[in-house]
Amino acid sequence: MKIKEVSEKTNLTERAIRLYIENGLIAPSVNESYSGRRNIDFSSEDVESLKSISVLRKAEFSISEIKLLQSQPEKSKEVLRDFIDRTNKRIQADTETVTCLMPLLSEEELSLEQIIDCLDSPVMTEKALPSEDSEFSPLQKFIRKLFLSVGIVGLLFNLACCVPIFWVEIRDIRDYLFPQYDLTGIFYLGIVLSAVLLSTLIIFLNRKNIVTSKKRQRIRGAFSVLMICVCVWCSFMSYALAFLAGTSFAESFVISQTADTENYLSFDDIGARKTLPEFLPEKLPDVKGIKYEYFYKQYGENPEPPRTEVFLELPLDEEAFSEAVEKYRAFRPSDSAGEPQEEKKGEWTVVYYRQEDEKAPTCYTPVFAFNEKENRVRFICEYNAGISFRGSAGREAMTRDYKW
Repeated sequence: MKIKEVSEKTNLTERAIRLYIENGLIAPSVNESYSGRRNIDFSSEDVESLKSISVLRKAEFSISEIKLLQSQPEKSKEVLRDFIDRTNKRIQADTETVTCLMPLLSEEELSLEQIIDCLDSPVMTEKALPSEDSEFSPLQKFIRKLFLSVGIVGLLFNLACCVPIFWVEIRDIRDYLFPQYDLTGIFYLGIVLSAVLLSTLIIFLNRKNIVTSKKRQRIRGAFSVLMICVCVWCSFMSYALAFLAGTSFAESFVISQTADTENYLSFDDIGARKTLPEFLPEKLPDVKGIKYEYFYKQYGENPEPPRTEVFLELPLDEEAFSEAVEKYRAFRPSDSAGEPQEEKKGEWTVVYYRQEDEKAPTCYTPVFAFNEKENRVRFICEYNAGISFRGSAGREAMTRDYKW
């Protein structure tokens, strides 16, 4: 028999039944489903026990007294005497209950059934159960509604903060060729998700009809307060990140990083202009929209940078692409004596600005490449301690170290 059916038969609330189970007044069988959910099954004897408990509770016997009557019948007189003494101290509204129970003290042996039979009268039937059996106290109601309101407001607030934060993250994951997160990025995104999770847990813990014993109520309240404190801090961090994500300087935590030495150094606008001041475009778009922005890592005892760097790769519209190709096909470094040479590398056309074996005044020499199929351009430089890689050995080395 399920708890709803038992509730209808006994006129007890589900909360009251769960409270009696929690305190050991009845012990129905419990079956656990394959999903881990606990299903309570009541027998007809359990129903009768609940009816008896209901009678005693309506008479305002405490749960501990009922438990003692069930477990130690020999102490029935002692329990009854304590109950009568306590009842006599109440206002005269409880006089009828005392009058009903007084004759039982003259019995030589007293049983639980006798007490229940005496109390089970029309007058007692009309009485309601103690409020603690069937409803929250005013303080409990206030605290539960307060926690529930904080959880709902926190959840809505943090979900709103998640929109700009994860929009920026998704944008950069889509744009980067090797999207990765370091520990810092994982930590901050974890804070954002924790704020949503904590708000949800606060709502879950303070939803209606889950209160059982007072001990569990206190644990739940303390746990809710702790979660609210942590959630407030997480929400503040989420708001700060959402504010930054909503500005024109929005940057995600995703980085485009690869541990492969055949990939490239991090794009550095200032450093690149110092290295090849006349080569790069005057105006560059937002760096975060550029796919090639890799961090070079050291390898082994004698690390070397890759022999070819992609400073920048840009997707352009047709007009800007045509202008860039025309400009850089005609471009010549100021210290170069020869004409530019073009070479096909897969879908890319590569423009070399130095003659074979021509010495470069610095360790970097510019290379331009364009992809007519995708309307993309690359600003590249070759590296080697003051000499260009335009010789036959240099061409092989560049082909090996740089994959188009």
